[in-house]
Amino acid sequence: MFQGERYNIMTTNIVEALNSNMKRAREYPLLLLLDAILETMVEWFNERQEKAQNLTSPLTTKCERRLHYVWVEAGMLAPTQINVNEWVVRGGDFDAVVDLQWMTCTCKKFDLEKLPCEHTLRATGEIMKNKFYDCCSLFYSADYWRLDYEESKYPVPPHSD
Repeated sequence: MFQGERYNIMTTNIVEALNSNMKRAREYPLLLLLDAILETMVEWFNERQEKAQNLTSPLTTKCERRLHYVWVEAGMLAPTQINVNEWVVRGGDFDAVVDLQWMTCTCKKFDLEKLPCEHTLRATGEIMKNKFYDCCSLFYSADYWRLDYEESKYPVPPHSD
C-alpha cells in the first residue's frame, strides 16, 4: 500500500493538532482564521527550531527515549554470534536473527523503523561496543533535525489596499 520508507515517530494528524489549538479561532471570519493558523504554525516551527538547536544528544529526543526503553529490554536477551555480521538473539517474545552488514532483523522492527530493536541493540552491544548510534537512520539524527529547522519562517504580512 505505502511506497518507500515509512517512519512512525512523527504525528500524522496535523488536523487534530490544529483543531485542538484553534478552538477560539474557529469562530473567526475566514481570513482571520487563516492568519491564526499561520501564526500557530510559525510559533510551532520556532519552538521546534529552538529545541533542535539546544539538543546535545546524537539523536532526536523521542528517539533517545525510545532507545533507552529498548535498551532495558535488550539487557534480558542472550546473543550468540553466528559469523562476523550475524547474531541469533534469544529471549523475549521470540528469537531473532540480526544481520549487521545489511542492517536487518527477523523481527522486522529494525527493518521498518530504521532504529535498533532490542535484538539489534543486544547484538551491537556485543560486537560494536555499544556503537548502536551507527545503526540508526540519519533521518533520526539531531543534525538532520537541525537542518529541517535551519531557515527562519516568516508570517506573510497583512495585505494592504
